[in-house]
Amino acid sequence: MKKSVDFPEHDHAAFDYDLPESFIALHPSEPRSDAKLLVWNGDEADVSHRFSDLPSLLPEGCQLWMNNTRVIRARLLLQKETGGRLEIFLLEPIDQSMEQSLSSIRPVRWRCMVKGGKKWKNGMAAIKVEDAAGVWEVNAQRVGMEEGIRHVELDWKFTASSTGKEAAVMFSMLLESMGRMPLPPYMRRPDEPDDASDYQTVYAEVPGSVAAPTAGLHYDEALLAELSATKSLHAVTLHVGAGTFKPLGEGEVKEHVMHAERCSVSFDSIKALAQPNQNRIATGTTTLRTLESLYWLALKWRSEGTQPLVLEQWEWCDALRSVEAEMDWSMETAMQWLIQQLDGQGWEFETAIMMAPPYRVRSVQALITNFHMPQSTLLCLVACAIGAPWRSLYEVAMSNDFKFLSYGDGSLLQIEPFAR
Repeated sequence: MKKSVDFPEHDHAAFDYDLPESFIALHPSEPRSDAKLLVWNGDEADVSHRFSDLPSLLPEGCQLWMNNTRVIRARLLLQKETGGRLEIFLLEPIDQSMEQSLSSIRPVRWRCMVKGGKKWKNGMAAIKVEDAAGVWEVNAQRVGMEEGIRHVELDWKFTASSTGKEAAVMFSMLLESMGRMPLPPYMRRPDEPDDASDYQTVYAEVPGSVAAPTAGLHYDEALLAELSATKSLHAVTLHVGAGTFKPLGEGEVKEHVMHAERCSVSFDSIKALAQPNQNRIATGTTTLRTLESLYWLALKWRSEGTQPLVLEQWEWCDALRSVEAEMDWSMETAMQWLIQQLDGQGWEFETAIMMAPPYRVRSVQALITNFHMPQSTLLCLVACAIGAPWRSLYEVAMSNDFKFLSYGDGSLLQIEPFAR
């Protein structure tokens, strides 16, 4: 496949830095909006702000975009027939949509990571738990393996305490009752009761993520109410996968393999994006990846003539970049074109887009984001947004005792404008 001159040529070390463990936040700020906020205006960094200052920092009338995915309780603790314990981390359903699997009352199959399961090849793993509602019995059986990821079938039975009889319950209800919150591995602590709310945005609506869109964790209800008075708030959905924690690994960035994540954008959101507005702000890397993917998928549809369902990892620097260079194409024109094609419907798709320099952002003018892991794809994305200054900003944040990663502090970054 021929690559354009925009194809990333970087070693993984270009996105490395030293992150002492003492800078990793193990719990969020209280209240949420009291987290520190580094503000980058393209020339200098201001470390004097908190997230509660956002209403005065964002332009009046701007569009503030968020990811309304909801984290599911994706960790299940079971016991093998031999007595050993298993931890099953649900990644994504097999042969069903997320909505279908979560609403199912029949056995479901999921791709899973399994801790303590090296010798688990046959037989059942199970657990029986009683709570105020009744008795839960869960059985798990390994049914396959693909690229190191186990395929697991889960079956369950619920006996209601009020009647003493079995009742049909959805898989989502099982997870709400018995599942554990999927905290990032770098926290190195078990989940606690408060994590059920702390590791969830207050505007989470659509269940399906196994990791939180963490920039949004800083908003509380009061801050959202204040923002909505003078800004225009909008949502997209990207279900965050466990691949968000996958490091770049040794060698060149272009060798990293991204896994596709499921997205949904409503027709109303597409209409909002079609409006001439040069003040669009994305809350978090997942929101930005969704909006950028929408831009490229619209171009792909326009170019190929059929509606695409997947954006591959490097399509932006392959044929699509050449098509873009030949057209008068912008986020607004792309969305205006989409409005004519979608006939009032939203768009569901998958994206594996990987944004690494020299990629330039097309869809928004600013990004609200946390401080990310060394050698992560998220850090590559930040480098696309603001360029080389990312490293000095991280140094400034450390020198001012900012906390990093999921429960840490954040930043408001003015994005370098895209020029053809």
